[in-house]
Amino acid sequence: MTNNLSEIPQPTSILENDAAAIANQVVAAVNAYNRNLNPNEEVGLMLTSFGQTLTVNITGIGIIGTKLIIIKGFLTNNNAPVELLQHVSQLNFLLVSLKRENPQEVKKHIGFMEE
Repeated sequence: MTNNLSEIPQPTSILENDAAAIANQVVAAVNAYNRNLNPNEEVGLMLTSFGQTLTVNITGIGIIGTKLIIIKGFLTNNNAPVELLQHVSQLNFLLVSLKRENPQEVKKHIGFMEE
């Protein structure tokens, strides 16, 4: 994995942008991170709240209203579906590399979800 910071969108003030603008930046950052992974890896999301560490395989990112971002995916330890709802002022997660379950398939591109 290379660290090309020029590919990562620069954060903007949450007071100036709504959830749609911030979610688009998150999608761009996730895909920039994913492009730099090895072909047998894909991007995941690590959360260290709720009294434990959870790792999520991301399937989509979207918005609810103007201040909530939703990240959908499944837990890597048991494939349980999850949806993380996060206020734009509290957006904080760690992108991690995950081993791809089906490396023979085309590497997924995380897109912006329309509800």
